[in-house]
Formats: sequence, C-alpha cells, structure tokens
Amino acid sequence: MPSHSAIARQWKFPSPVIAAAINRSGSWLAATLADGTAQLLPAHADTETPRALDLHNDKSGVSLSLQPDADPQGFISGGDDGRVFLIDPVVATPTLLAEQKGRWIDNVATSESGYRAYSFGKQCIILNAEGEQVGNTKTLPSSIGGMAFSPNGKRLATSHYNGLTLWWVNAKDNEPTVLEWKGSHLGVVWSPDGKIVMTAMQESALHGWRLADLQEMRMQGYAGKTHSMEYTARGRYLVTSGADQVICWPFFGGGPWGKQPLTLSGPDGGLAGGNLVSRVAAHPKDEMVAAGYENGMIILAPLDGRMEMMIHPPQPSSAKEKAGVTALLWNKAGDCLFAGLENGAFLLFTIDSVRKAVMHV
Repeated sequence: MPSHSAIARQWKFPSPVIAAAINRSGSWLAATLADGTAQLLPAHADTETPRALDLHNDKSGVSLSLQPDADPQGFISGGDDGRVFLIDPVVATPTLLAEQKGRWIDNVATSESGYRAYSFGKQCIILNAEGEQVGNTKTLPSSIGGMAFSPNGKRLATSHYNGLTLWWVNAKDNEPTVLEWKGSHLGVVWSPDGKIVMTAMQESALHGWRLADLQEMRMQGYAGKTHSMEYTARGRYLVTSGADQVICWPFFGGGPWGKQPLTLSGPDGGLAGGNLVSRVAAHPKDEMVAAGYENGMIILAPLDGRMEMMIHPPQPSSAKEKAGVTALLWNKAGDCLFAGLENGAFLLFTIDSVRKAVMHV
C-alpha cells in the first residue's frame, strides 16, 4: 500500500478547481476555475502544459456548470454572468451560444444526438444542433436543481422542488411527465439503458423511478449531500459520494429494492478521518471506482472484493486553503485519472505511476 502519492504529473492552477470534463471524443480535458477561467489539456498520459482560456472572467463571472458538448471535440459552460459558451480546445476564444442577461445559468446538458439545454432559475431552454430553440421555454414549478438527457437523447430530465419533470425533446409543445416526491431534488443521472432515472436530494438521500411502471426507490442514511454519482461501466452499480465510504447501490438481479449497498471504505478503513467522499469516478471499462475525499485523499477501489488502494494521501488544510477533491475523472481509455483540488492543484495518475508506487512499498 503506497503511503505516498502515485502522481505521474501535477500542475498548480492560480485558483481553486470547480469542475472538470472530458470531451465526447476523449481527446481533451477542460477544467473550470474559481477565477472564471478554464484550463485545457490533452486527456492522455503524455499531456502537455495546460492552456489557460478566458471564459466568464471578462465580466467577473464564474462557471456554474461544465459538460462535454454535443460536438465530440468541445465543451459547454454556463456561468453566473448569464452566458452559455461553447469551448473548442484548439480555438483561442470561446463561442457565445446564448445569453440571459441578469440571470445565472445554473445547469447545462448535452446529448450525442446534438441537442443542448441550459437552465436559469425555473426556466429551461432546449437547442438543436444549429443552436435554434426547440419548442417553448420550459417553466418548472421551482428552480431547476439539475438536468440530464437520456442516453438516447430523446428525453430531458429536470429536477426541482418536490420532484422531477421529463420532457420529450422533439415535441414542441408536449405535456411533460411529472414524477413527484417531496423534497428538494438536485443532481440527475440516468441508468445506461435509460430505464431508471435517479436524483440526489438536498435532504442527503437519493430518489429514483423505474420509468416502465414508475416504481420508486429511496436511498437514505448519507451523512451529507451526494454531489457526485455515476454508474459503473456495465451499469451494475450506482456509485455515490456523500458518506465517509463510497456507497455502491446494486442495479443487477432485479435492482436495488430490498438490498444493502456495497461500501468501500478505503485502505485500512480509517484514513478518511471523518471526511466525506466528495467525488467519485467509475472506470470506463472495468468494475472499479476512484473516489476523492474532502481531505484530498484519493483511492482506487475494485468492486470484486480486492483491496482498495490509496493513490494520494490526505493533504494539509487550513481555514484559508482547503485541499478537498472537487473534480475526478478518467479518460476514455481508462489509463489516466485526473483530479482537481480546492487549493488549485491538478493531478494526473497513470496505470504506470500507480504500479510504480505499489512496487516501492
């Protein structure tokens, strides 16, 4: 078990890392910072020095949501300056896609089929591949907490207070499907087959619906809010943050109803020190998950019973500078893991760097 970090490369950005994403082609990574800028770098082991990009900072803004764009090469960002930008990694300046002056763009979402969506307050707008609005502006009963397109891109799920609303993308004035459950619903994730949609709640719980029969599921007992959740490569588990362990809900053999989750506590079980898992990243090919903690610790955890491995130890923290993990993601090939921290550190781990760290134990 390595007691030191298995970092292959690292950079120090001038501001805390807010979020990171890899484009659909798997070739580039974008990270947004608290100063309103973005950093771009190739998403592979021989990556270059990151390139800084002025984004929302020219109006003293900051990115509130970053996602891979519908265009396989690009990214999309929505900011508190009311603007939605498209980012091309090889173009010096971003492209303004939409603007809602005086509003915050809380969420952006895209689909492989070419659709994009963004929300501000209670309203949501869907755009086609040409950037034209599809149908009317959608108005929800309360502020939109999160949104995501279904895997086939035909439906958009929008979460809000007391439930979730589903829209058919191609229907201009369709009646939505409203799924009700009391409480404040935030992040949204679809199962890979599009049959189940899940939300993370303000009340430190998860809620979900199986769309075929609207059977509901509720997962409780989290110590904090779930800010990060992903399905594993084959859709067998939904891995989640929000506890001092990685909580993995089984979605095989009939689903999670009546089943206990698989819990991954990290090496020796106690290194979290009461800190919660802040980010999870499911490996794109194997049944394995990476998890980052509020204290900067990062672990790799196989789901087949093998021992978890710490690849980055807990970091010093102070009232002025926190070191929690705020972004964690694998590249498309699954041979590189990237992590962003509150203190502006940005880390690259590779299969080789992890192997070398283990061999030095």
